[in-house]
Amino acid sequence: MSPLLEKVLAEIDQLDFQEQLDVISYLIGRWQGTVNQLPLNSFSRQDLFGCLRGKVVIADDFNAPLKDFAEYME
Repeated sequence: MSPLLEKVLAEIDQLDFQEQLDVISYLIGRWQGTVNQLPLNSFSRQDLFGCLRGKVVIADDFNAPLKDFAEYME
């Protein structure tokens, strides 16, 4: 729990009942507002296929045997 929230909860007893309700409704509104502001995924998995085309280059000799392992492979 954040220090600010701990402070609010510790001091909320000093407020009258209506002010307590106002604080609670404000906090609930803020909490719901942050949840509703999360970005929605507007893309599908199909959009991801091929998105890195041309960004990654593999060397022509990628599958060629390595000189370091020539002795091991004999």
